Amino acid sequence: MTYQKYKSILGLLAFLFFLCGTSHAQQKTEVWQLKSRKKVGKYKAAILGNPKIVKADGGKAIAFNGREDGLLVNANPIAGATAFSIEVKFKPYAAYPENIEQRFLHIQDPGNPNRRILIELRLNDKQQWYADFFMRTDSTALTLIDSAKTHPVNEWATITLTYKDGMMKGFVNGVEEVSGEIEYMPIAPSAKTSLGTRMDKRSWFKGEIRSVSFSREVK
Repeated sequence: MTYQKYKSILGLLAFLFFLCGTSHAQQKTEVWQLKSRKKVGKYKAAILGNPKIVKADGGKAIAFNGREDGLLVNANPIAGATAFSIEVKFKPYAAYPENIEQRFLHIQDPGNPNRRILIELRLNDKQQWYADFFMRTDSTALTLIDSAKTHPVNEWATITLTYKDGMMKGFVNGVEEVSGEIEYMPIAPSAKTSLGTRMDKRSWFKGEIRSVSFSREVK
């Protein structure tokens, strides 16, 4: 083998390793852009009610009516993760007092209610909302909520739940608002993710969701 051919093979191997590394890095984060009701990310979705595709800041979002609209996605993007971040870009509408409690993201294996994650909001009578984060494991549960940290309805916001090293944290627009200790127990790969409602069809969300992202790391 000539020296030039040897260098070429080494160069090709280095390029292939680079592609593999890039692919692995890309798989750490999965983003669902809500542009379709029938397909969320790469997964088919079961449609509840009649959620609508709407324009949102130059893109698209899905609007939920707060009564019967939801999507059930046959996927658990954080399956097997020991640290993760779940982020939702959304706009809650004014819906007090009809929809005070709204559970708009719910991950759970329908056969095991003892392990689940929910991202929620609460409305008050001042046209404001505040975040509510919930995790249940086999032996304990943790709710993170602070009614003093409010945000206006009818505006886009980013809400994020993170977990790492026994600590769950909640953020709104990149600012940490609440945190607490809990030992996460992995939710099965067979779990589903509901959007716009709790999985058992209650606590409906009234507003728009533009995207949901799942990361297997916490920065």
